[in-house]
Amino acid sequence: MNFNETIERALAQARELQRTVGDAVGKAHEHMQPLIKESVKQAQELQTTLTKHASETGQIAQEQSQNALAQVQDYIKLASKTAAESAEQARSAAQQLAEQSRKVVEAATAALGKKPDGADPGPTGKKPGA
Repeated sequence: MNFNETIERALAQARELQRTVGDAVGKAHEHMQPLIKESVKQAQELQTTLTKHASETGQIAQEQSQNALAQVQDYIKLASKTAAESAEQARSAAQQLAEQSRKVVEAATAALGKKPDGADPGPTGKKPGA
């Protein structure tokens, strides 16, 4: 797998993770459990990809990858907690989980040197990199 393929794979995994969490937030607690388990699995796959990326890149990219890995680890902890909570608690925790998944996507894209899809326009009104 070359560098660009690794980047595209990691970004796709991060986006899929965020999509799955978005789906989980909109579901009732009983329906959230399998989605949360799936999102943890995807987070673990992303963690593996980022670890490999960190070992194959320079110092700055390694630091960014370590930051992304920390975000993924926080996500996995939060997802595990969410899966164990009651329905009302789970809704609140799922919102936190959605926010953490957004941070995962941002950290992963920074680590891989890309801007997230749909990045907010900056002060110029243009998307970054546009």
